[in-house]
Amino acid sequence: MIALLPGVPAWAQVQGQIIKVLSYNIHHGENTNGQQDIAGIANVILATNPDLVALQEVDSCTNRVQKKDLLKELAAQTGMYIYFGKSMSHDGGSYGNGILSRYPIEHMYTIPLPAKGEGEPRCAAVVKVKLPGDSLLQFASTHLDHLENPAGRMAQADKLLKHFSKDSLPLILAGDLNAEPSSPEISALTSIFIDASEKLGPTWPADTPTQKLDYVLLRPSSQWNVVNALVLQETVASDHRPVICELLLK
Repeated sequence: MIALLPGVPAWAQVQGQIIKVLSYNIHHGENTNGQQDIAGIANVILATNPDLVALQEVDSCTNRVQKKDLLKELAAQTGMYIYFGKSMSHDGGSYGNGILSRYPIEHMYTIPLPAKGEGEPRCAAVVKVKLPGDSLLQFASTHLDHLENPAGRMAQADKLLKHFSKDSLPLILAGDLNAEPSSPEISALTSIFIDASEKLGPTWPADTPTQKLDYVLLRPSSQWNVVNALVLQETVASDHRPVICELLLK
């Protein structure tokens, strides 16, 4: 069962735009029973009713998902706008990060991230969405290197820092960063971002999580308040637990 966040306090409702964000590594739609179950991921999204969703480990038309486009299937089940950022070609199709948005997408692009050693190609999928009132917000979904050696993650974090550090639009960067909060990679990112998920516990593995790998990061700090943040007690749909944050954009 998924626990929903408490109601937003009245003071938050009148001071800015409340945005609910979900970050979820969906393990190419394979649940912890080894079954393809994209409906299980859709149920998490529908139950939590987010405005923006950052997805990692998304397959597009690969053989292992029977040539299905997972992001389009989720769009059909949730009624949200989508963008797929390709990290690499894989198994007859593509593999990367996805975004679902309740807000219209005005612009979309992919940032290739550098690989080191035996690391896989990685990317950040980025969209600019139009909020009620016509203001713009940037939202990015990323998945950093998984190797024990942090060199790849550091190079990828540096690329993200250089790309976003001079951008004036408010930004949410969410995803599986494959690093613990005390790591140099997270310290580098939080030099310009605030961690909306800072007080949350472990997110992986889903059944009995021991490591915090999934994050929601914000900038600039002057434009954001964190209203609520939660690791959902979902143990079957993927090998990661989803993270959801309610944010106030001032």
